[in-house]
Amino acid sequence: MRWWGLSAALASACWLGVLWPAVLLLVVAVTGWRRGRHWLVWLPLLWCYGVVQLHSGLAARLPESLEGETLSVQGQVVGLPATVKEFRFGRWRYRQTLTLDVWAAPAWPGRHRIRVNAYELPVRVKAGQRLALTVKLKASRGVYNATGVDAARRDLASGIDARGTVKAWRVLDEAVGLDSWRQSGAERVAEQVAESPAGRAILPALVVGDRSRLSPELWQHFQITGGAHLLAISGLHIAIVAGWFWWLGRWLLGPLLQRLFPVLGAFTLQQLAWGPALLAALGYAALAGFSLPTVRAVIMLAVVAGAQCTRVAVPLWKSLGMALLLVLLLFPLSALSESLWLSFGAVLTIAVLLTSHGGRRLLVLLPLVMALVGAILFQQWSVSAPLANLVLIPLYTCLVVPLALLGSLFQQTWLLQGAATGTELSVWLMDALAAWTGHWRLPLPTAINGAFALLALTVLLLPSLPFPRRLLPLLLLPWLCQRPQPLPDGEWQLVAFDVGQGLALAVRTREHLLIYDTGPSWPGDSMAKRIVLPWLARQGLTPDRIIISHGDNDHAGGADALAGMAPVLSGESSRLPGSRPCHAGQQWQWDGVAFSLLWPRRRVRPGNESSCVLHVAGADRSLLIPGDIGKQSEYRLLGELSPTDLLVVPHHGSNSSTSAALLRQLRPAYALVSAGYRNRFRHPHPQVLQRLGNAGVTVLRTDRDGMIVFRWGAADNVPLITTWRQYRERPWHRPAAWRFW
Repeated sequence: MRWWGLSAALASACWLGVLWPAVLLLVVAVTGWRRGRHWLVWLPLLWCYGVVQLHSGLAARLPESLEGETLSVQGQVVGLPATVKEFRFGRWRYRQTLTLDVWAAPAWPGRHRIRVNAYELPVRVKAGQRLALTVKLKASRGVYNATGVDAARRDLASGIDARGTVKAWRVLDEAVGLDSWRQSGAERVAEQVAESPAGRAILPALVVGDRSRLSPELWQHFQITGGAHLLAISGLHIAIVAGWFWWLGRWLLGPLLQRLFPVLGAFTLQQLAWGPALLAALGYAALAGFSLPTVRAVIMLAVVAGAQCTRVAVPLWKSLGMALLLVLLLFPLSALSESLWLSFGAVLTIAVLLTSHGGRRLLVLLPLVMALVGAILFQQWSVSAPLANLVLIPLYTCLVVPLALLGSLFQQTWLLQGAATGTELSVWLMDALAAWTGHWRLPLPTAINGAFALLALTVLLLPSLPFPRRLLPLLLLPWLCQRPQPLPDGEWQLVAFDVGQGLALAVRTREHLLIYDTGPSWPGDSMAKRIVLPWLARQGLTPDRIIISHGDNDHAGGADALAGMAPVLSGESSRLPGSRPCHAGQQWQWDGVAFSLLWPRRRVRPGNESSCVLHVAGADRSLLIPGDIGKQSEYRLLGELSPTDLLVVPHHGSNSSTSAALLRQLRPAYALVSAGYRNRFRHPHPQVLQRLGNAGVTVLRTDRDGMIVFRWGAADNVPLITTWRQYRERPWHRPAAWRFW
């Protein structure tokens, strides 16, 4: 267990970033040294190493003082650019997403990796080119919610120090190197299967890791059915290719080499088989541009191969622990990446299943493990996931990946077309499964509940573990029975999702749920799909009613994602098919909480002024949600408004709303602003914040606080407020600073 303990110490240091555990580990090391366990001395050293690496990564990020500034840099394109044609702001445009290694910025010295978007470039940037650029950057931050991606952590794990946009550029040197060759290879593969839409998008991703041709809709298909891991070259793919070549070496190349070179008779066929297996894994990693997931997978395989080739009796668990420690020593911040644990989990699961169950049950049990791990790490869960993986993993393992690699290696179009046929079959299968299981819902496991479910699955996979199998269903109860904390009659809870420059709220009573607005969307995706739907799945909730304040994208963008879940009211029903108009006077009551619509009235002009204004009144406290109405509508409402405890600030804090007259009428104790971090509209406006401050209002902001959960019910008659960036703050959510505690 020493290798696992050392790996755990290094990984934990990267997650926590504090120094006090090193003192405790030092005491453990001294005690262990006296008892002959000298390896324990590495625990405090590895902890300090992990903390240093974490803060070095944090210190390399773009300083806050340079956010929004225009910088002139030199850079080289790393990896393959992704070019997308998208419809934004009323017109079609091309967008290139580039990953660059940049330097020569006087205000930001050193070498840094950034990810930028370039719009409407006259000539597309190619992989490997060296450029002179003018960029506008901001530090990796993203939105932060109970569900969804933590962009700051993901970028830190990937070494991304800033994100932004390209303002101007020129080529200094033409494309050279491995990435340029990979881009040419991806274009050849796409041309050879151009008649297959799925093959043209998927095969370049499987051969050289180029996912730029994957449409958002196709990517969503793989995510919903739990097959997204098949499109990223990682541990599973490396293990597949290495496995194929291991069997080829064991049964064909090994005997042939021993016959041609008798001196190789000193080695067993199993030992000789590792040669072509490792070469194939290394070659596939080169095709993927030696991305971190592929390099990690090759290291893992090399450790296991080294133990077997040297005829050292190293147990499987020890070999995998050594591999994990070596990976973490070389790439310590990869401990923050889901892809490390997914790729390592794939290799670990395959090894365990082959040793404990043999290959017969591998194809049945592996999809279950991958579906559960994917639900925990990526918060994507579907009833169809195990069923889809049950077919997709064998299909891609035995047909698509081998044919795609052989076809691209030997330039045989018929092999690539065979692989493309397999991808078309997989897309058809995913469509059928999604339609068949779309109405079945399972709660999305939390990290803790998912750990219990994984423990149950581990006990099932390892018959040697002394645990009564009849008790395994008990380990699933925390997941299957997870529910939010119940509310008493007459109380309400407001959840304000951090959706950037937009609005998405959930109002919960004891037995009911209302969704007010769904946040923005963009081609093929939306904040509702990324945040609201996973939150509903994790809570085990279904909305009873949905209100879309009006038709603008920042409020109604995710309406399609929630379509069919509940009746929909909207202030602009003409812009939202399937919705009914909301109007002043509509009322209903849930669990002792009264809901009233105060606006719009008749003859209201479309747009912001047609927003549904919702008043929520519980036993003692009330809430007002005004959408995007402006001051003129506020003035017309003043006679109908009563004092309110919590106000959702209209129009994201624009100076066109939140008049002093409104604040005098409502006298709110708290105000909530939903706006994007450093948004281009500069919401909330300083004058609005000043008016709120002069009125003595406590302001909560999603751009500063992340997701906000607000409810009354504390013993001292103050609200219970949970702000995600404070409640679940992590080292990468704050500037680099050494902390002992």
